Amino acid sequence: MKYEFDEIIDRKRDPFSFSFKWQSPDYILNDLGVKQVREDVICLETADMDFKTAPEIIEDLRALCDHGIFGYSLIPDTYREAVCGWYARRQNWVFDKEDIYYYPGTHEAIAQLVKQYTKQGEGVIVLVPCYGYHGDVETAGRNYVQVQLINDGNEYFTIDYDALEKACQDEKNTMLIMCHPHNPTGRVFDHEELSRVADICRRNKVLIVSDEVHSDILRKGQDFEPMMKACGPKDLIACTAVNKTFNLAGLAMTNVIISDPDLKQEGRGFYSMPSPFGIEAVISAYNKGDAWVDALNDYVDSNISVCMDYIGKNLPKAKVWRPEGGYSLNIDFSGYGLSDEEVVERIYGRAGVILNSGLFFDDTRGTQVHRACLSSPRALLLEAFERIAKEFAD
Repeated sequence: MKYEFDEIIDRKRDPFSFSFKWQSPDYILNDLGVKQVREDVICLETADMDFKTAPEIIEDLRALCDHGIFGYSLIPDTYREAVCGWYARRQNWVFDKEDIYYYPGTHEAIAQLVKQYTKQGEGVIVLVPCYGYHGDVETAGRNYVQVQLINDGNEYFTIDYDALEKACQDEKNTMLIMCHPHNPTGRVFDHEELSRVADICRRNKVLIVSDEVHSDILRKGQDFEPMMKACGPKDLIACTAVNKTFNLAGLAMTNVIISDPDLKQEGRGFYSMPSPFGIEAVISAYNKGDAWVDALNDYVDSNISVCMDYIGKNLPKAKVWRPEGGYSLNIDFSGYGLSDEEVVERIYGRAGVILNSGLFFDDTRGTQVHRACLSSPRALLLEAFERIAKEFAD
């Protein structure tokens, strides 16, 4: 089957869109102090896709609609079998059906895990610049502990093991949230990196929560090893989801994998009931979605190549690095020698392109660096970068 990723869907005006990304960019503009922006903004900030999900999933959800009863729902064995089958098939990662715990979204999952496995006043370590888990950590009365990644000056980031060791040696810090693949840097950590992190954490009694929701979106030839597969299940919890892979984030279907029996016992007590639509979407995606995800990865690969080529030719002072996983691109504009305010005004105010600044990711470069999610039709992406390039041409 040929899948269509070039179709441009009006997510701002279509009656069934309800798009957070396209209908409420004001929160980003207000945070950055942008007072005026052109009417025809292009929104590339939120990590969801502007593609329709796999037609196989849409067909199954239509059949569910025809069934016509949407009452209180329980997760069947076929759901758990589909989850296990996907990860065994795609990542050579084998776990038991009983290891799967449903949570209504990954933020909810991480927030609940923080509450269940840490105590008030304890610290949760995050490797930054990183997607912001502040709300999941700080609203629970825990401390957000940053360990800076090492940057080679060209957007490639590696782990500072000495800094991580120091943070883990502090008895007040009891959890590490490991974003893998890493967002926004695009790093896919290899076996040695994962093993060293696990060794440091386990020696210092720090629980690992590995957020792996971007693990299905990879560059050609790039391997991904789940942290639990690499390091074993001891003192480790993994978060997985169809949300990013199949553009199903609105259904809030996150599966937390806990194979360590001690953690299972400790983590009892959370209860949430998924919708029948979420249940059916997961079963359909994981049983029928392989070909669509393969096609998606090919399209995203091409998006990244085309956009990087355009940036190289038309924004020559910007720094960018091809991500190993995920669908976002980090762009460093500091080579233009402009103030933070001027960089923001040119991208957001004048070009009318909504991205995420480094402030959102605790990036020390602040608003000189911005993340663009390339999970949109290619024509829309090129229009966005053409607008930005025009504003930096002088």
